[in-house]
Amino acid sequence: MRKVVWTINFLSTPTITRHCKKCNRDMEFSCSERFRINAQGKYLDVWLIYNCKKCKTSWNSTIFSRVHTNKMDQELLALFQNNDPMLARQYGSDRTILNQNGATLRRVEYEILGERFELDEPVILEIQSDFPLKIKLFNLLKAKLDLSTSELKQFLKEGAIQGATVNCFKKKVQESTTIIFNQTEKLIDS
Repeated sequence: MRKVVWTINFLSTPTITRHCKKCNRDMEFSCSERFRINAQGKYLDVWLIYNCKKCKTSWNSTIFSRVHTNKMDQELLALFQNNDPMLARQYGSDRTILNQNGATLRRVEYEILGERFELDEPVILEIQSDFPLKIKLFNLLKAKLDLSTSELKQFLKEGAIQGATVNCFKKKVQESTTIIFNQTEKLIDS
């Protein structure tokens, strides 16, 4: 049985929705992928900066608030100071932090890297992502395999997909997901 790995590559940090004070309504904000760090005495505040797509007003999403300088990992602080894009994407994709800041994750631009396979071929498919996504596994498979909803449901109904149920396809993509297509032999744990 052949193993195929698909990697989800973010093309940009996800956009968010939140209230814009200047537009006076909920608007879409894009991430600048830049951090703001403020130090007062021995305490640090770190924010991720967003801009309203319409009026360009900036808004800061709190990452750390009033953290003692001794408690901040120096390598992490250096990444904040250098505006590390991967770190910005990590915090810009974190639903918990966004919810705490009154923002909602909106849209993720991504591509799926990895080879396609024949639908009748026995394959262990591993889907990897640097961050959990707000994309349903069902939609991801439909897009990459060029299948309609009814074709994918039929494929599932025929038992050609193991390790997944209809409910599994309603779930969002996590950092690592494995699905088995057309298993004809028993897998042995090594």
